Amino acid sequence: MTTKKIFVPIDGTERSMHSLNFIKENYSPEKVELHIINVKELVFIDGISMSDEIKTSEKNGRELLDKARQLVSEYKTEASFTFGYAGDEIVRNAGELGADVIVMTKSTKKGLTRMIGSCTAYVLKHAKCTLVIVPE
Repeated sequence: MTTKKIFVPIDGTERSMHSLNFIKENYSPEKVELHIINVKELVFIDGISMSDEIKTSEKNGRELLDKARQLVSEYKTEASFTFGYAGDEIVRNAGELGADVIVMTKSTKKGLTRMIGSCTAYVLKHAKCTLVIVPE
């Protein structure tokens, strides 16, 4: 039996968690391998990153991933946390995983780039696999 590798970026908003609900409604656990990622963009002030911010961000990101894994506990799931530009990291990690599908939730803003979100627009342009954009 062939399984689909599905890559799901989450950002901590309730909206981003809708991607996991979409997967539960549309894919059976036996046919899917999930990889959930949380990317934290670093902010540098005068070329210096704040070490406490880094520690806190990673702790929060890992807690978010644990919460997400609990929501899809019936699925084979891997999770990762990383720092970087979200679009770049999503495309790079999905490529390294050999993802068949990336599932993301659209933005609530108006206009095409705003409607799907600038990060989602970046992934749409650069991903080498299918991208599913889930409405709220």
